[in-house]
Amino acid sequence: MEELLSKIHRIETKHLSNLYRHLESIFNNVSLPSHNLQHHIRVWLHCRGLLIELHKAGLTITEQLIENAIIACFFHDAGLTKTLDEQHGAEGAELCKQYLSHFPDLTESQKTLILKAVELHDDKSVKQHPVTKPDDMLDLALLVSTADDLDALGFVGVFRYTEIYLKRGISIDQLPRKVLANLRNRFTSFTNAYSSLHRYSDRQRQRYREIMDFFTKLEGEISQGITYQDSAYAVVNTLHEQLVIQSNSIEQTIDYALSTLTASYPLTFFKRLQLELEVTSAIPI
Repeated sequence: MEELLSKIHRIETKHLSNLYRHLESIFNNVSLPSHNLQHHIRVWLHCRGLLIELHKAGLTITEQLIENAIIACFFHDAGLTKTLDEQHGAEGAELCKQYLSHFPDLTESQKTLILKAVELHDDKSVKQHPVTKPDDMLDLALLVSTADDLDALGFVGVFRYTEIYLKRGISIDQLPRKVLANLRNRFTSFTNAYSSLHRYSDRQRQRYREIMDFFTKLEGEISQGITYQDSAYAVVNTLHEQLVIQSNSIEQTIDYALSTLTASYPLTFFKRLQLELEVTSAIPI
């Protein structure tokens, strides 16, 4: 394990600062808190955790795979700065291609794998790719896609889905049905690929239940016309007002919620969200 952690440390030392500064410039003046630079940091953390679990399962994690993964994770949603369309992967790959041109030490094979992972991270064909042998779990596109899916779980997932779907023109009334269907597909893809990592899968299943419970509750409230303060609807309404209408950051949104809301359910939600978002402090940049 120490050898793997040393590899990860070397790659993070080599790339993190450059990636952070470059992506910071790309996301400058773009109001998309759910998929901003912090999202890309979280996705790398999920990917890093997945690599560690695969190492524990006996698979060999090369330094080149770690390097490919960190770059792809940091660029996978960069295309959203150009378009909110679901096919934003191609735009992200183009931005990544420009960045990679400044790194002559990366092989052409590496660059090809990285660009493919960025372009296809949201492609259903990647998510449905069968894992028939252990080494299939090391496929770069699958790793990046899965890490992105894992960031869509838990309380962070509620915030992510709500902002991006509302900004794509999906109404609050349509939100639960759309999210629940997408969530089931994401988690099925995860379990199809990585269910052999039993303890890790169990932890992610708990996060899956948290977000499923939220949107199932929201669906019930909408069908019954419930919009009172102590509800999931109140959470979504706050996210809509603060993130979509006023273009505030998620930090400003949480501060607003914790200082103005009084009902138990939304207060608990925003406190849990705040805790989940603090995971990015694990990355020293």
